[in-house]
Amino acid sequence: MHHPYGDMTEFRVADQKGRIALGSRFSGKRFALIEEADETVRLVPILVIPEQDHPLTSRRLAATFDELALLTDNWDGRGSPAPSVEILASAREVLGVLHAVAMARGIRWTCPHVGSNERGEIILEWWQGPRSLTVFVRAECRIDYLKSWGSDINSEMEDGELARMSDFGTLWAWLCADRLEAA
Repeated sequence: MHHPYGDMTEFRVADQKGRIALGSRFSGKRFALIEEADETVRLVPILVIPEQDHPLTSRRLAATFDELALLTDNWDGRGSPAPSVEILASAREVLGVLHAVAMARGIRWTCPHVGSNERGEIILEWWQGPRSLTVFVRAECRIDYLKSWGSDINSEMEDGELARMSDFGTLWAWLCADRLEAA
């Protein structure tokens, strides 16, 4: 009989609910199920970083988020809204995911400068020599970027939406390219 999830010879059915046991070889590892358009399902290992070993936000970043949470509307004297609780929560989550992406690619992480803009969005910024990368957490499901390697808006800047984690991985590798070449 052909199983809809592919070759199941390494898996053992654990119970009547259809949960599977992966065996001792996979003990302690975490996985995600990825459902494809053709309804096949892949089991993909995921990286879990113990927070006590590698905190996703340093004390400085945590303090920055705490300060941003205290902002009130018109915080800049120009009528700008304060970041909402939802935007702040999304930004913390985004920062954790971005950190995990960089670590998964084996690229040393550096903490960003964190701030808010005149629209109440959270801004994450990194600089590496002439290159800069800015990530805008605009809404719970809207994250954009601006990468810059000079001041000419037409030929030395690029912007777009971060739709996948791999998008950030590519941007992070671009930002850190000089550091990688020097290593």
